[in-house]
Amino acid sequence: LLKRASHVRGELKMKMRPLTASFHGFRSSNSMEVIRSNRDLAERLKIGSIFVFKDPSSKSGIYKTELLQQGINGMWFLNRSDEGVIYHKYFDPIPIKTIALVLTAVS
Repeated sequence: LLKRASHVRGELKMKMRPLTASFHGFRSSNSMEVIRSNRDLAERLKIGSIFVFKDPSSKSGIYKTELLQQGINGMWFLNRSDEGVIYHKYFDPIPIKTIALVLTAVS
């Protein structure tokens, strides 16, 4: 079970990285200016945990960000053989621990 949990965290982090970059506008570059811009963006998103809101500017829609749904779909509901499809009763509703895991992978 512990090996599976570690695997899930690693797989989720790998899947969330490109989703998060695309969703929030992080850019890929070796340029110091882009690296600094990405770091500043990451810090702004962490202040007050605004990355968890549907609308970060007004801090409305907590835990309703589309990024959260995309992460859950990509991790557990992408294929018919994925856990969320096979064990759908455990994902209705989505457990709070699952939401926390996805948000931890984002941060």
